[in-house]
Amino acid sequence: MDFKEVTLRDRVTIDGYMMKYGEGSCQHSFMAMLGMQGKYGDVFCEDNGVLYVLRRGLSNDDSDAFLVPMGLMCESDEGMIAAVEKIMDHAHKRDKKIAFNTLTEDSMKRITGLFPGKFAAEEARDSFEYIHTFEDLAYMRGAGFSRRRQDINSFNRIFGDRTQIKTIDADDICDIRDFQIYWNDDHTERCLINGRKTLQHEHEGIMKILDAFGQLPVSGIVIRVEGVVRGYAYGTVISNGLYDVLVEKGDRGIRDIYRPLNTELVKMCASGHRYINREEDCGDLGLRASKLSLMPEFFLKKYIVSEV
Repeated sequence: MDFKEVTLRDRVTIDGYMMKYGEGSCQHSFMAMLGMQGKYGDVFCEDNGVLYVLRRGLSNDDSDAFLVPMGLMCESDEGMIAAVEKIMDHAHKRDKKIAFNTLTEDSMKRITGLFPGKFAAEEARDSFEYIHTFEDLAYMRGAGFSRRRQDINSFNRIFGDRTQIKTIDADDICDIRDFQIYWNDDHTERCLINGRKTLQHEHEGIMKILDAFGQLPVSGIVIRVEGVVRGYAYGTVISNGLYDVLVEKGDRGIRDIYRPLNTELVKMCASGHRYINREEDCGDLGLRASKLSLMPEFFLKKYIVSEV
């Protein structure tokens, strides 16, 4: 199997598969593969109408990690069996087993059912994706969101007259890049050593996407206070018609800056989409509490399925 690095030229090819077969997962998109190359190290192979993705960053000496194979052939059980066996053969020749990281519940049940006794499945709570309705995030109605509405009102009272919120265009990119460098430096200083590598991978991916913003299927907002960028956010449409919130960054010196980031990105960029994917918490307990406080409609559960 001839795996290739992901480049901007591969967007149409990769999303041709992932928009049809991605099951609404934030990890099943070209934008995720491009933006998180440092963390996941995704490379891809297209063969006989099937997309295979090897996740080098999640592989180890004993096992190669993959996304589930995607393509017309895989719609049939016989085709999926052949695709998985192709992956297994590729790994076995290198004295490795395979693992799928991470599968949706439907794909987990399908793979373990097609290969009885050959795979073990483990729930991956840290990789559960938080799915919300557009209405909840855009308008935050109801008693459960009262604290969030208070925070937004507080932000508006303090900064409203001095604030501009707009969709990102080419004239904003340079200032957003400068803000992202500032944000990354500020947070890296306060981060534990293990977390610094993760932040650096994220930062590199963000800068790559900002550099190519006009060439990518991405939309976003920028918040300026007295003309200075204090926050930005962007996302993209993924499979099943979900809008995926890729990045939200705010100046921690501006009280409640994340509240308008949360709502205005959805209002201004995700109109017409029923569901919003706010991605994973990666096991960060503070981030988990924050994501849970937005009361997701449901989780897209994820599993690690490993060859035994």
